[in-house]
Amino acid sequence: MQFAGPRTLLVVHAHPTDESVHTGGVLAHYARDGARTVVITCTGGEFGIGPGGTRPGDPGHHPQAVSAHRRAELKAACDVMGIADLETLGYHDSGASGEVPDAGFCAVPADTIAGRIAALIERYRPQVVITHHSPHRDHMHALRATKLAIYRTGIPAKLYLTAREGATAVDISAVAGVKREALRCHASQGPDEAFAVREHYFRDLDTTNAPLPETDLFAGVTNHGPDLPRWGPAEVSAQASPRPR
Repeated sequence: MQFAGPRTLLVVHAHPTDESVHTGGVLAHYARDGARTVVITCTGGEFGIGPGGTRPGDPGHHPQAVSAHRRAELKAACDVMGIADLETLGYHDSGASGEVPDAGFCAVPADTIAGRIAALIERYRPQVVITHHSPHRDHMHALRATKLAIYRTGIPAKLYLTAREGATAVDISAVAGVKREALRCHASQGPDEAFAVREHYFRDLDTTNAPLPETDLFAGVTNHGPDLPRWGPAEVSAQASPRPR
């Protein structure tokens, strides 16, 4: 299927850290290959782990301070992965369980969030979008809003959902060091640095008729515009090297 403009991959995640854990490999892979990569993060992750390992409800756990720290970690991780554009929607984390705060992400109508995501889809015009599929309520709310935005705009050719196993599997071995360093940027949350060298996805929407199984998220997308400058071996090595903290 033919599209104008550069190859563009847009991901929608609920919290900082999600982008590196769930899509860090494909983001680094396609950024290195010259595609434009866009990360949308819906919340500040206020109910994450705070300084000194404090958790929600502990003395010294201040949600706004946690959010500010996690946004800084998010920016650092995106820099490591070579992300072209980072968009933060600024909603409040809902938490994994218990009562949702009045201003929490899940308390905001999906249609409202979809409107904001749709505006970003109109701006960046991605051919490929990825979002969550997991039991976490913020993840599911991000999924609902993203699907609404896609159907509203009609721009993306493909929508993928994160999966442990799927008919779409992208080899990320060449950028494994980059993903590992992106995970290390989120040191406050202590993400597991062990991961498979293939990231798997379920293809939820496709207008290209690309055959499955597939190993390229852009399979079936042709005649795109000029790509961004590609990373050379030196840039990849520099991106993957540890940074002083």
